[in-house]
Amino acid sequence: MNNSTIPHASRISNLLTVVIFAFISACNSSEGQQAPLSAPTVTVSAPIEEEIAQYDEFTGRFRAIERVEIRARVDGYLQEIKFRDGQLVEKGEVLFVIDQRPYKIALEQAHAELESAQTRLELSKKELQRAKNLRKSGAVSQELIDRRNQEFLSAKAAVNSAQAAVHSAELNLDFTEVKGPISGKISENFVSVGNLVSGGLSSATLLTRIVSLDPIYFTFEASESKLISYLKNGSFRSGIREGAPQTVAARLLGEDDFDHKGRLDFVDNEINQSTGTMLVRAVFPNEDLLLTPGMFAKAKFSATGRHRELLVPDKAIGSDQSQRYVLVVDDSSQVGRKFVETGKLHNDLRIIEGGLSKTDRVVISGLGKVRPGQKVNVNQGGIALAAEDN
Repeated sequence: MNNSTIPHASRISNLLTVVIFAFISACNSSEGQQAPLSAPTVTVSAPIEEEIAQYDEFTGRFRAIERVEIRARVDGYLQEIKFRDGQLVEKGEVLFVIDQRPYKIALEQAHAELESAQTRLELSKKELQRAKNLRKSGAVSQELIDRRNQEFLSAKAAVNSAQAAVHSAELNLDFTEVKGPISGKISENFVSVGNLVSGGLSSATLLTRIVSLDPIYFTFEASESKLISYLKNGSFRSGIREGAPQTVAARLLGEDDFDHKGRLDFVDNEINQSTGTMLVRAVFPNEDLLLTPGMFAKAKFSATGRHRELLVPDKAIGSDQSQRYVLVVDDSSQVGRKFVETGKLHNDLRIIEGGLSKTDRVVISGLGKVRPGQKVNVNQGGIALAAEDN
């Protein structure tokens, strides 16, 4: 190899090394000089202020205002059933007929004994009057008059007893027709025609049941803490004692809206020590007979009435452990964080009970792109309130 060519090759190699190093340095320099990031854009809105009613919800069941067990009041064979199972019956309507023949005979005997007693009374009355007339002339002694008077009083008592026997026989005959004591829906007949039924107070045969349907009660349990707040704000007292009933709305299983409207009717007089709750009752009209005793439902009512509240979208609220907060933007377009006290969800908006003013600009869109202390571009938006569910 020609030695003269070695220095030349070395110079070329060094030159390439310098060029490559310069290129790499230029690349690294361009990568380090990144273009500044633009400020993110968020949508803000002031919280809306609305007059609303906050509702408490409870679960409970409907029950009949009147529920009567129909029992036999006299002994005898069941002769006739005068209703269809499950039909609506009216108060005073004849439901069952027990064999009346023995009771008709007993009534006839009672009438006969009454006539006999009345005849004896008339005779004793005449004999007493005759003795009194003879006493005036001295023909009879005072002892005879006393005896005649005693006989008259005894005959009079016998008449009273016979009259009571007649009333008893009439009542027993009337009891052979078992009538509905209330209007409502009747159950099935528990005893078939031809069976012997028993009357009396302790062993009377159960024949059927009747429950009233319109109106109907709804009962639920209120916790002790809720009860205290209701008593303090006068919800229960004003709703029951002062003639300003609280409206109660109910929703049945499978229903989306609280369409059934009733009124608060009764609050029990003591707390159940085993459950720490108190029985509360409402009464509902039931003209269409949809509400059935024993039916499960959810009910709500406003214990505090209507008042003004601030509301923001529920999605605008974040959480930091146990604290809730919203992001707000100040006049310099810088994001800040405010911790808030939240209430119930109202028509897809969250009630803010504290920590926020009605002039704050709350971030309602673009929350995932910003953090407290960051500068942002601001778009003014709005919060829509859905129609209130009454």
